[in-house]
Amino acid sequence: MKKKWKIIGGFGAHIKSNRDNLIIYYKGSIKEIPINEISHLLIIGGHNLHTSTISTLINQGIFISFCESDGEPIGYISPYNYNSYEEIQRLQETTLPYSYAFTCARASINARIKAIERYTKITPETILFSGELEIIKGYAEELKNLVKIEELRRIDKLVHDMYYEIISRLISPSYNFNRRYKRPYQDPVNAILSFGYGMLIATCKKSLIAEHLNPSKGFLNQGNNSLIIDLISSFKPDMIDKHSIEFINKGGLNQGSYDLNKDRCILSENIINKLIPLFQNSINQEILDLQIKLLVQALRNEKNFEILQLNS
Repeated sequence: MKKKWKIIGGFGAHIKSNRDNLIIYYKGSIKEIPINEISHLLIIGGHNLHTSTISTLINQGIFISFCESDGEPIGYISPYNYNSYEEIQRLQETTLPYSYAFTCARASINARIKAIERYTKITPETILFSGELEIIKGYAEELKNLVKIEELRRIDKLVHDMYYEIISRLISPSYNFNRRYKRPYQDPVNAILSFGYGMLIATCKKSLIAEHLNPSKGFLNQGNNSLIIDLISSFKPDMIDKHSIEFINKGGLNQGSYDLNKDRCILSENIINKLIPLFQNSINQEILDLQIKLLVQALRNEKNFEILQLNS
């Protein structure tokens, strides 16, 4: 039997366990899930988790990841036997980063070009201003002439910003989404995208830790979760963005599904409970596992590094 992720979203659940089952008390209901069916527990939002349950899950080799209510990753708890990382992290630290950074930037840009071209074919109204796609393709061509990682980051950021501006035209302007920016998010579209990205990051992080890689030692990106961002950027358009846009345009957002205050947009519990299975089905764990194994093989000089392609 294939083990599955268990995701708990919203607020106020009490999470306990006995030797065999994870027990979730939520709004007067009780749900029991056999622990031997769980590969990873992802907790999003504010809940009560018993320390004995942490011990039970960790002893069974089950990761526990934590995210803010908007999907922003906080951290994780892993079993002690995942700390045998010296060899692979030494390779990660000493490998020359440029070729890896170039491969990640190229894949990220090409994935966004592919997504834009797909949207132009299926959308009756034009979503492109004159010359926009040609500019992005020009940036993609420019990559091969760049010799510094800082230059790769600059081009990747330019395409990143243009991509979100373009896909914003697929969505009703009533949601006030016109670009991607840092949290706190002040529109429901950014909040939904971030929720999906948080789930994607948590999925990727579990696989990285299992291979003893440092999630925050990236090649193209820098800082917290930078290696994860390197690896998932080219997967975001198909695994998260496409499904978010479809969800919104098919009426997934309605009155009462989110709350806007002066500081941020908060998704309702009802929407979160719809997004969890949506992204569980759209995130391809097998592709992420293969991608990370390929990275490890490249660091060991067993294969050339590449970013896997998705069939969309």
